[in-house]
Amino acid sequence: MEKILCNSEADFNLVNKIKKEEFKVIKDLKNDDRSKVTLIDIDGNKYVYKIPKEKNKRIWQRITSLIRGSESKREYENYLRIKENGFKGPVPIMYWERKNFGICVDSFLVSSYLSGKPATQKNLKLVEKELRKIHARGYLHGDSQLSNFIVENNEIYLIDAKLMKNKYGKAGEAYEFIYLEESCHKEIDVYDKNTLSYKLAKILNSYLHWIGRVKKAIRGKER
Repeated sequence: MEKILCNSEADFNLVNKIKKEEFKVIKDLKNDDRSKVTLIDIDGNKYVYKIPKEKNKRIWQRITSLIRGSESKREYENYLRIKENGFKGPVPIMYWERKNFGICVDSFLVSSYLSGKPATQKNLKLVEKELRKIHARGYLHGDSQLSNFIVENNEIYLIDAKLMKNKYGKAGEAYEFIYLEESCHKEIDVYDKNTLSYKLAKILNSYLHWIGRVKKAIRGKER
């Protein structure tokens, strides 16, 4: 069974052309084991076409799709949530998913194209300010590495943001700044590192790094 959900403002012909892959590929923005992200052109307009390859294939992700839907559906909803909460991000155009017996086995997402560039160290103050704004509204970004903040006309746009409710308080906020620090390889001196919440976040970060190394070692042995 196939399912398509599109933005109410999306042109029906546009949706059909995307579904039939009647578009021009401009370039691959990313193509690895995890996902393929392509910049495409339809009638002179640019869009981002994303296939979450790894999560489409993972057994656990397929099982949880019975309840949560596909990765593409969740990302589509995340983009809507970003806009609903007053932040800037790509406009979701549509997502498509194919299910067998209720389990998602394939999906893709199409969104508007942002002409800006991923944030760099020189944009760190803008990124810090945006992350604090997210936290002040009771949310976490969910993947606060520097490259997930796009700078366009000196404004910050969020990509790959889960924008989830912060259930972890100050520890959750501290963890996101630790993650941001690691991604930009620069210490961020904007929060108190002597607090219990920071120390708890640091312990969690170290544990997750350890888990990541263990998984990588296991995958290496399997090969």
